Amino acid sequence: MREFFSILIYDLKINTAKSKLIILIFRMATLHARTKALYPLTLLFVILNRVVNEGLFGVELSYHLKIGKGFKIWHGNSMIINRSCVIGEGFTIRQFCTLGSNKNGVDIKFNVGNNVNMGAHSCIIGDDIEIGDNVTIGVGTLVLKSVPANSTVISSNKMVILEKHETLTI
Repeated sequence: MREFFSILIYDLKINTAKSKLIILIFRMATLHARTKALYPLTLLFVILNRVVNEGLFGVELSYHLKIGKGFKIWHGNSMIINRSCVIGEGFTIRQFCTLGSNKNGVDIKFNVGNNVNMGAHSCIIGDDIEIGDNVTIGVGTLVLKSVPANSTVISSNKMVILEKHETLTI
């Protein structure tokens, strides 16, 4: 229990006000999955996780989710992390990010290493994906397969601009 509270205090120190609220509710709700000793209190945080985090902020963090120390949220809006993910320490996520799987089931291996940084609007989607340590995922990047450690993943979106040569009259 002492380790839990040291992780919670560290996470609260490194986040902004809104993110502190999201992480406090999430971390306290995870106690419900770990122990039933504080049952009425932890159940309250599970309910708050659904109402405040999901309903108000659009941040879906299941209380079964395992995230290591140093969980940092920049701009806590519209984020989804599948409950089958196991995330290491020093994980940073921004607005409109998704970590999920395609299968419906419990045999999914979705691991994210230490010191992973996700840019805004990025997604990691697939089954049996492993993201190595010290990986940076760029803004708007869609990751569909495993990424080795010490890598940077960026999107290769190409923007096409067509010039108008004449005016249409109707």
